[in-house]
Order: sequence, then C-alpha cells, then structure tokens
Amino acid sequence: MSNTKKKKRKNADEVARKTLKRSSRFAFGLLINVIIVFLAVKIFSGAFNFAYGVFGSVALNPMDKEYKLIEITADTSILDIGDALEKGAIIENKYVFYFKVKVKGYGDKIVAGKYGLSPSMTYDDILTTICHIGEDEEEE
Repeated sequence: MSNTKKKKRKNADEVARKTLKRSSRFAFGLLINVIIVFLAVKIFSGAFNFAYGVFGSVALNPMDKEYKLIEITADTSILDIGDALEKGAIIENKYVFYFKVKVKGYGDKIVAGKYGLSPSMTYDDILTTICHIGEDEEEE
C-alpha cells in the first residue's frame, strides 16, 4: 500500500471516529433533554392534580354509592384521618385531604365520632360531614 493510500485511510478513519463521537454526543444530549422534558411534564401534571384536588371538587369514584364506616377519635391527627380515609378507599390522596383541611381552616372543627362516608363524596362533602358544618344553622 502506498503512503498516500495509508494517509487517506488514516484520515477516513479519523473522520469516522469524529463523526461517531459527534453523533454519540448528540444522541446523549438528546436523551438527557427528553428525560428533562419528561420529568418536567410529570412534575407539572402531579402539581396540577394535587392543586386541583385541594381547590377543586373531586371525588374518588362518583359512581360508588357504598358507604363505609370510619371512626374518628378525639386525639386523631388530620393526617391520620386522611390515612384512614385513603386506606378505606374513600379518598385518593391523604395529603390532598390534609391541605384541604388546612386551607379551609377546619383543623379544630373535626368532631370525633363514627361516620358513614362514600367514595362518591367530594373532599368538601366529607369535611362537611365530619365537621358537622351546616348543622348549627339547622338547630337555630
């Protein structure tokens, strides 16, 4: 093989290596950007769903009219109540319940007792029931 052919072959190999390096950098950068966009969309949708749960009117299953008995004791925390409701398949997210209680200012209005609650009830309906909201006006 002549010297010129060896140089051309060496240059071709070098160009191929540089091209491969560039395309692998491009592919890696593209993968990173896709992952970032995916994570941003997941975070945004999670934040939206959480905020919608806190400020919107959401029920776990509007078609399920079955009532389940939940007992709330006097020393139960809001998060424990939310956990019991979530485990009882009455609400979807105990943290949405917690923030809904805090936003509405019902933390000290929850009354201990046994309640029949349904997955068709919204967070507001549940709070109205366990806080006895509206019953004071009916008694007067």
